[in-house]
Amino acid sequence: MHRPGLTAALATLIALAASAQDPPARTDARPDLRQFTNLNRSFHIDVPAGWRQLAPNEALRLAELPGCPEDLRSAQPRMFYAIGAVDRWLAGDFSGPWLYVVEQGNEWHIEDDFAGKLAARWRERGEATGVRYDLADVRAGKVGPAGHAVRLAVRTSQKGSERATRSLDVYAPAGGQQFTLSLTCWADDYDRQVPEFERWLQTLAFARPSRGEQTLGDRMWTPIVVGGMVALVLLVLYKHTRGKR
Repeated sequence: MHRPGLTAALATLIALAASAQDPPARTDARPDLRQFTNLNRSFHIDVPAGWRQLAPNEALRLAELPGCPEDLRSAQPRMFYAIGAVDRWLAGDFSGPWLYVVEQGNEWHIEDDFAGKLAARWRERGEATGVRYDLADVRAGKVGPAGHAVRLAVRTSQKGSERATRSLDVYAPAGGQQFTLSLTCWADDYDRQVPEFERWLQTLAFARPSRGEQTLGDRMWTPIVVGGMVALVLLVLYKHTRGKR
């Protein structure tokens, strides 16, 4: 028998479930930007329209071009890669900024002297690669709509007599991984680019919080879920035992 009241109630529940799964449409989106999501779908950030991720074979081609920045000479899609105006780079035009990303397997949790330990890391890398790295303005901060806790630093990089680059580096632990996002441009363009870099960082979001950033809700839900699983197992065992009697 058809029951209009029940049908309407079911329709309402379905609509509510759909609206809960789909995030509300953004009202602050800029037409000159698009959302980039990494291949592992662990973070997303708004970048200029037309930007895309550099492929490994394209990086090999760029490495042969004069004036190619160090960041653009190699790429591994799920480990380290550049995002930017790839087609323009392939034509030999390296003007404008880019985003360089490094994804690592374990979060960093350095409570004391982060600046000193970070400088040591870059010094070691410079000794291995022949690139000089100078760090400044190392500080704690928050990015994105969720206020994800990160460390920030300004880094100037130069190899020999090549043109120097400057980056706003973001060190972000999230979901058991460590992400370094470097918003980079030529050093003499940095002051002009940094306001735009900061606007992009306002859109940066991670799929999971840092494991060191558990909320009160996380701490409450863990024993609740575990307790529920234990109760379910005990109920199954009880029914199984009664069934044998």
